[in-house]
Amino acid sequence: MTTAVQPSAAVGPPAQDPWPPPPPARPGRVALELLRREPVAYLFALAGWVAFYAFPLPAGLVLKAVLDRVATSDTTSVLVLLLGLGVIEVGRWVLFAVVVVQWHGAWVFWNSLPRINMLRSLVRDPGPTAGRLPSSSGEAVSRFRDDTLNLGMVLDVWLDMSGAVVSALSAIAVMAVVDARITLVVVLPVAAALLLCRWLGARLRAWRRREREATAAVTGFIGDVFGAIGALKVAGAEAAVAQRFHELGEVRARAARADQVATQVLRASSGAIGNLGTGLAVLLLVPSLADGGATLGDVGLFATAMAVLGTLPRWAASLGAYHRQAEVSVERMARLLPDRDPMGVAAPAVLDLRHGPGPFPAPSLGAPERRTGDDRLQRLELRGLTVVHPGGGGLAGVDLTLERGTLTVVTGPVGAGKSTLLRALLGLVPWVAGELRWNGTLVPDPSTVLVPPRAAYVPQVPRLFSEPLADAVLLGVDGDGLLEAISLACLDQDVEWMPDGLQTVVGAKGVRLSGGQIQRTAAARAFVRRPELLVIDDLSSALDVETEARLWRQLLESGTAPTLLVVSHRSSVIDRADQVIELQHGRRIR
Repeated sequence: MTTAVQPSAAVGPPAQDPWPPPPPARPGRVALELLRREPVAYLFALAGWVAFYAFPLPAGLVLKAVLDRVATSDTTSVLVLLLGLGVIEVGRWVLFAVVVVQWHGAWVFWNSLPRINMLRSLVRDPGPTAGRLPSSSGEAVSRFRDDTLNLGMVLDVWLDMSGAVVSALSAIAVMAVVDARITLVVVLPVAAALLLCRWLGARLRAWRRREREATAAVTGFIGDVFGAIGALKVAGAEAAVAQRFHELGEVRARAARADQVATQVLRASSGAIGNLGTGLAVLLLVPSLADGGATLGDVGLFATAMAVLGTLPRWAASLGAYHRQAEVSVERMARLLPDRDPMGVAAPAVLDLRHGPGPFPAPSLGAPERRTGDDRLQRLELRGLTVVHPGGGGLAGVDLTLERGTLTVVTGPVGAGKSTLLRALLGLVPWVAGELRWNGTLVPDPSTVLVPPRAAYVPQVPRLFSEPLADAVLLGVDGDGLLEAISLACLDQDVEWMPDGLQTVVGAKGVRLSGGQIQRTAAARAFVRRPELLVIDDLSSALDVETEARLWRQLLESGTAPTLLVVSHRSSVIDRADQVIELQHGRRIR
């Protein structure tokens, strides 16, 4: 047995979690980074919303002129002013329609860019991503859907808050011209509302965190139940599942009530305080009306200005609520993002795994006979591979050499490290030490180099999308080799019996297929890519002996995969192997 390479010489995925969560980022900073990616659209939206919120003030000035002339006989000027008042109001809502259309494009961008970058981070960044993935599909859906929505709401409420601030300051200036003393009094409730928003902020954050966790638990449980419906029926566990779903729903309902009630109470109380200021203004103007110090028009102007000022605490409450909620969302999203871009707002890029760092350019996607240079595998060398699992076990100093056109079989007892060896070779498991060379060239990171068409992988437990069978196999590649791959995987007879043939929808995780059909579909998915290196993890786990024998016979005689690395216990496969690697307790003993 060879000695493991020291950690200082390690090449490949690091053993520790390569993407620890970055320090908590304030949602305001995150939103600013997102805004910087499309500032022009935001500035247009900002100008539009500020104008929309400020429109009532010119209308209030016109209303003052109308009320001051009501007692006179100048009906012509009153009618003209009323017409002007109508034009201002119509113009305000025309502006609203234009601004909403422009805002919608910005809104889509704010929600789309973080989602694109979270997905890009998971599929393109080097090394394994298991440490960053959520524990359930429901949790992932919650982060991609709800958390990005909360971040977008921060930018959205900034627009409203900006319009409310500008219009509120203008309203205060207008009221101060009429009566500075009354203006000071009515501003005090607004200040109290702003302090209330700040006081409740930390509590809103805690309630939102609990609501998010409870929602993720419910959605994750639904996904698990759907994927295991057959096992639940066989076990007669329907009642237990219904009870568990009820319990999770109750927990979520309580968390959602606390979150929503607190948010709505804050908004309602802020609005009520604003209305209190309006009432105070009218009460304080009554004496001035009696002694002639104020006119009926002043009352109308004050009422209009207070209506504008009253929007400030309501939007301040919304801003506080969304900021606290977004703090939770930003922390959850950061787990899916690389530390060099913790906000997930880098410039978008095409999602594409066909690239490699250093000496490995993007591999050629053409037919095998047209591949040249680094795409053609002549010799693959793995030296001193050491892997340590957090719960114990792994690999210790494993060496491996694969020559072009050979079949290498990995065997050994359960827990010997067979699957770990295959996954580590492909960069799906972090290394402690070791190095990998492709045709003599050092591979800095297998996860970005050993990808189709250089390598393809058939896992022991495949994952399928709920798509037609043809799409589940192709996953975007050219369909010229589809029928050949289906035949090599021994799926051709199954397809004939399917109601829609290759267009039959397989269901989430292949729920409409048998275990053997799922595994053969995954095999066809690898075959259709015509890889230089085909890595297969124990086809026998779900296939009968006859089907597996036929599959291996067709595959080995077709020449589709020049080099094969497989886990198998079948003597028929081991007998045909060019070399057999036996593992025990993570060490190579043969």
